[in-house]
Amino acid sequence: AVVSTQSTGKLAALKKVDDDKRETEKSRNNLESYVINMKVLLEEDELYRAASTEEELEKMQEALRAETDWLEEESWGETFVVFNARLAKIEDYCDPVTKRVDEMKARPSAIADLKQAFNLTEQFLQKIYNQTEELRYHTATELENLEKLMTSTKEWLETTTAAQDALPKNVDPVLKLEAMTTKRTALERDLYYLVRKPIPQWYKDKLKTLMDALKNSTKTEETTKTEEGKKTEEGKKNEEEEGKEEAKAEETAEGDKSEEVPVEAPGEEKTDEKPAEEKVEEKPAEETTSSEEQPKQESKDIEKEEL
Repeated sequence: AVVSTQSTGKLAALKKVDDDKRETEKSRNNLESYVINMKVLLEEDELYRAASTEEELEKMQEALRAETDWLEEESWGETFVVFNARLAKIEDYCDPVTKRVDEMKARPSAIADLKQAFNLTEQFLQKIYNQTEELRYHTATELENLEKLMTSTKEWLETTTAAQDALPKNVDPVLKLEAMTTKRTALERDLYYLVRKPIPQWYKDKLKTLMDALKNSTKTEETTKTEEGKKTEEGKKNEEEEGKEEAKAEETAEGDKSEEVPVEAPGEEKTDEKPAEEKVEEKPAEETTSSEEQPKQESKDIEKEEL
């Protein structure tokens, strides 16, 4: 039992040595990576240089050079506790500038998110105000409080944005991400509370009554339009039939006129004989023909005698 206890203790001690070694390597790598990255950013990134005062830039660069020398010459054999402490110290030199850069990078997106919350709130309020009061189930106090919160937040954003624009980049900001996130969350919380507010039963009943009345009105209009359409079609048919009848009557009248016989005058008799004058005229025509032929015959007879 004593041997077993000693073995367990040795194993635990070996395990702790291994764990400390891994933790030390991890802490050393973290410190080295931070120092290298910050040196590159301060030398090459214009945003980091713009966010730093000359004094801050010199202090950070000096601290980073000293830390690099220590890592290369004196860090061997140190524990993770030492590496973590030195990392915290160098971060204190660089954090003010790093935070300014983070704020500058994230500020446009945070402002856009806050303005989107304004738009959603305005749309909701406009939708409610467009309804008649009898169709609203949100109280006037709820709507008024939401509108006041939106207005005050808008004013704060406008004022603080103007103040921020007047500041140089190497000064701590007045328009901070944390403040914008807090105000956006508060506005969205009140907005979504009203959006998701349960609909009361009296409102459902009233809405159903209005919808039924609207359906009945629509049906009545459709029925009226249908009847008017039928009347219009019937009127067209009647007009077509009347037109056809008038056309037939005209055709019949024209046919009767063409078949009428002229009426004879009283005392006149119908005869097929020609007038007497025409007969008298025809006879002289025959006599003339025979008299013309007679001289011709006489001349022929005289010629024969001479011969």
